[in-house]
Amino acid sequence: MGYKHVLLALNLDENAEYLVLKAAELARIHHALFSVIHIDPDLGHLEQGVREFDAVNIDDSEHYESVAEMKRLLKGTNYPLYKHLFYTGYIEDQMANAIKQYDVDLLVLGHHQSNIFRQFMLSLSEPLVRQMPCDIQLLKLK
Repeated sequence: MGYKHVLLALNLDENAEYLVLKAAELARIHHALFSVIHIDPDLGHLEQGVREFDAVNIDDSEHYESVAEMKRLLKGTNYPLYKHLFYTGYIEDQMANAIKQYDVDLLVLGHHQSNIFRQFMLSLSEPLVRQMPCDIQLLKLK
């Protein structure tokens, strides 16, 4: 059984390129749709929620640095992008909504190494993982 839609959730940090390439490869292996969702700090003025980035109809007067960086990263995948999403608001709610709305069956996240106490008691991803309506793959980060 393969996956039909792989969604990568990431921040634009030093691990972003690695995560984009790994998630695109997962989508390629499963012949699945490949989408990306990320926090866009430039869009904090917008109402909370998940939004789809429309490269064709974006207003040229609005240049968002994080969107440009994401487009640069995605060019290196050599795999078609289905949806480029960004969100503002509470991550847990927005991710679950996006997964349901876009019929995602695999969520890919990066995961930093940490001790057992931190993983169970202080992890920001733990509530996110607990309420996801799909499979989750954690990619180990350095």
